[in-house]
Amino acid sequence: MIQLSRFILMLFLSQSILAAQNIDPQSGLIIDSGFAVVKKQCSVCHSPQLIIQNKASYQGWLAMLRWMQEKQGMQTISQKTEALILNYLAKNYAPEQAGRRKPLVVEQWKKLKPSSAE
Repeated sequence: MIQLSRFILMLFLSQSILAAQNIDPQSGLIIDSGFAVVKKQCSVCHSPQLIIQNKASYQGWLAMLRWMQEKQGMQTISQKTEALILNYLAKNYAPEQAGRRKPLVVEQWKKLKPSSAE
């Protein structure tokens, strides 16, 4: 009984966290302008997880879209729909700037004494 209560609590908390972050619990996509079109158009052929795991600029997403049209048989879409999809993807799934930490700034280097083993 305690485990069931914990499970229900965890389920409730996870749903609350997703809602607070504006994440669609069904697809995992960020809910923003263009979300519904992206979910409808893109999930016809592949899992939304494929979108989530990728990051690209507007031009990068455009290149992927063209590749899908040329090599994977994706249907041609209107310019309006294409722009809506690309703007959504470029805004919400852009390359992350965070990565390695910034280089350390050393004000003064400490001179090391030669070891006695030399």
